[in-house]
Amino acid sequence: MLEIVPCQSVDAKVRLPGSKYIANRLIPMCALASTPSILSNIVDNNDIQAAIAGLSGLGYQLTLNDGQLNIQPRKQALQDSVVLNTSHSGTFSRFVSAVAALESVDVRIECSEKMATRPMQELFTTLRELGVNIQTDNQMLPAVIKGPVTNKSCHIDASRSSQFLSALLIIGPLLDQGIDIQLLGSQVSSSYVDMTIDWMKKMSIEIEVNGTSFSINSAQSYQGIEVTVPGDAVSASYFMGLVGIAGGKIRINSFDHQSLQGESKFYQVLELMGMTFEKGDDYIVAVSKEQLKGIEIDMSEMPDVVQTLAVMASFAKGKTLIKNIAHLAYKESNRINDTAAELLKAGVDVEFGEDYLLINGGTPHAAEIETYDDHRMAMSMALLGTKTKGIVIHDPDVVNKSFPTYWSLMSQCGLASQAVSKNNSSESAEVL
Repeated sequence: MLEIVPCQSVDAKVRLPGSKYIANRLIPMCALASTPSILSNIVDNNDIQAAIAGLSGLGYQLTLNDGQLNIQPRKQALQDSVVLNTSHSGTFSRFVSAVAALESVDVRIECSEKMATRPMQELFTTLRELGVNIQTDNQMLPAVIKGPVTNKSCHIDASRSSQFLSALLIIGPLLDQGIDIQLLGSQVSSSYVDMTIDWMKKMSIEIEVNGTSFSINSAQSYQGIEVTVPGDAVSASYFMGLVGIAGGKIRINSFDHQSLQGESKFYQVLELMGMTFEKGDDYIVAVSKEQLKGIEIDMSEMPDVVQTLAVMASFAKGKTLIKNIAHLAYKESNRINDTAAELLKAGVDVEFGEDYLLINGGTPHAAEIETYDDHRMAMSMALLGTKTKGIVIHDPDVVNKSFPTYWSLMSQCGLASQAVSKNNSSESAEVL
């Protein structure tokens, strides 16, 4: 466990790790490419490690060394059945399930206990519609997948996760007949699908989008790419949150202003709360001089910073209504109910429902915070300790899923933490 050490006004700078959202898309695309790729500024977290190990198990050639990932074209298709493990990664689980459908042998996909509770049914239903054989006990992982894809047209329900649609798009160019996808119902997090399509186009894939229809012609191939992965937009939110609560300023380097990811515009939400920002070509400076104020905001396109916003709202003047977030119930934890539960422990006035959080700002008090095996729960809730003594984070190593250097970078920016035992007595005076 870690106890957060409250800090004074911030005056710091930080460089963001590479975006795991971009890397999660580029890695399978580059593995499927007909020419080599070199990806730099790859964050070495658990999700990326799972993707590299899983694709290597399928015979693809990937080598990560000091933040640079070299990917060579696969020499031959699988000849025998294989078993791979996606660990906790929801994104890789969805993407590799589609990639496995390209094989003509059994691919067994195993995962962590947490991932085995997360939705897969919509993707499995669509892959079966495409002619893929899938064996699973409960429409979730673990599962055995065997291709090939034999049909061209399909339908997908992406109302619980945009990753289902992105997975189908990623394999589309590899299909002999191409693919025609019709979206069913509403789509969440459309900016993530836009990101997928944008990087596919940068790798020479043509995609036709017509409203809720997506079409990819056959006889296309990914062309390898050499790129430095931009900084991670969600990681930036925690440093913005630190300044928003503590006051002061922080310069965030490697900030991608051109990103299509919804969370890259989180600073615009914080401007509504009273923060100001200075923008440069590849950086942003967050400044906070007064108490934040409550707002009403639709966060449907920024799902992964909702918890950051919720903690910041806990210190704001007035009420903050965060709405249109129903899909957060299907993340690593139920990020509506569980976020509310932990804020309530800290004395925050919170109401919640199926698609909203309503937070009345005040003065949080000491609390031990459960993380629910959710990296974003740990990172966002740590911000409660910016001004509050006695905030203790259980299972702090869960941040390794996406942001292994989180605690050290936060310490460099002024928000230190120290190990404590279960009886809340300090195990070490060393600040992490």
